[in-house]
Amino acid sequence: MVIIESKKYKKSYSKIIKANSKEQERLENIKILFLNYSNLHDVLLTPYKEIYHIEQKTGNLKEYYTARVNKKIRLIMKPVGNYPYNTLEITDIEFIDIDNKHYGEG
Repeated sequence: MVIIESKKYKKSYSKIIKANSKEQERLENIKILFLNYSNLHDVLLTPYKEIYHIEQKTGNLKEYYTARVNKKIRLIMKPVGNYPYNTLEITDIEFIDIDNKHYGEG
């Protein structure tokens, strides 16, 4: 897969993740996971999906996926393509943002 990093992601990475080596390592592992597979379908079939809690959002955010960096920090991703997604065809994913506001204490 190809990972596209948005400006908002890069900004939040430098503010939230850069100083925390443990979170930085976990985020790098998530990147490696996506880079090792050819499409989103393959990623969602791996046991790493459960380790990093990769899941599709529901409701108004149904176009997005999230992955846990830690208990408080989430990586927000969006497949490049039109919703509804065919996960076999999704080969590019955009890292949109890193969210640390809505999940309680880390």
